[in-house]
Amino acid sequence: MISGYGSKPVFQYKFRPLLQDQRVMDGGFCVILYENRILSFSTYHSDGTFMDELCFALPVRVIQCFYSLLRNAGSWLGDTPCDLRGANVTPYASSFAFDGYEPIRVWGINDLLCQPSGSEAGFFTRHLYVLFEDVANLFAENGIRMTLDGFTWDGTRIRPFRKSQMYSSGQQGVI
Repeated sequence: MISGYGSKPVFQYKFRPLLQDQRVMDGGFCVILYENRILSFSTYHSDGTFMDELCFALPVRVIQCFYSLLRNAGSWLGDTPCDLRGANVTPYASSFAFDGYEPIRVWGINDLLCQPSGSEAGFFTRHLYVLFEDVANLFAENGIRMTLDGFTWDGTRIRPFRKSQMYSSGQQGVI
């Protein structure tokens, strides 16, 4: 599937708050890495409607390393249940998608990380979290900090741009 960025998504992470009293105006965010090395960061209003999007141009090395991580995860990723649930009441839900695999929805990841290592939910959640952290470390090498419930960047190391600038400048990711 080709997106509006002329390239297909290879990684996607979505965060959605479920308890509105904790993050009143926050509807969550979505991070998408495209195979053309554009990283998209979108935010949403509390009602789920789109708010804003910023993009970042990452070095080719990020995509190469990402696919290496994906190859290493291949032994378990395809067997991961598409729906993992922890406690009945959880402050947020997450969704993970990796190129070539079904998206995985997780409710209560912090509870699931505490499950016994012999349980299916505990096993797959730990592996999923480690893979997420590995991807986050790739981004961190380029000034972007992604956590389960947050996304920030170091403006001295990387500058965001808007999708319209990507096409109007004729140079991907350059302002």
